Amino acid sequence: MANSIILQSRYTTHQKIHMVLVLGAPFILIIVSLLGIDLNYIGYMVLLFFILMYTVLICFAFTKRGLLKKDNQLYRCLYFKNKLIKKKKISLTAKPKVTILRFKRSQKMAWFSAAKPDLASEFNAFDITLLNDKHTKKEMLITLTNDDISKKTITYLEENFNLKHEVYSPDFS
Repeated sequence: MANSIILQSRYTTHQKIHMVLVLGAPFILIIVSLLGIDLNYIGYMVLLFFILMYTVLICFAFTKRGLLKKDNQLYRCLYFKNKLIKKKKISLTAKPKVTILRFKRSQKMAWFSAAKPDLASEFNAFDITLLNDKHTKKEMLITLTNDDISKKTITYLEENFNLKHEVYSPDFS
């Protein structure tokens, strides 16, 4: 039986705008130019191809990250409108602990004037990380930008996979 948790959008609003408008601009230009001329069968097929490609780009921009439990296995997943698109199996062998590592990160913003060419947006990142018993080996599971969602993720992992939440404190002895 499958048990999933959909966590948050894969992209920020700024990134979505960037994808849909900047990366999608060639598709939009081609579609508009093809609509303005008299097309034959092949022309309509090319138009349909570019419309489908642009639709896929828009759908990709609105995907969400999540986790899935299926047959006692953990998967990192990608969802669109609560439908599973892609999953990757995560091995829990020798990783009985889980922690939240907090970081300050920044993301450069596009399209700003020469007055502030290095304008960046700062945000908190919460890396959900799998650990071995001594915390000497770690594997990042997923990065989130919301503390409440990261706590819900830890609860989900504790309840479904018998992982124990601990404060990261490596023991190299």
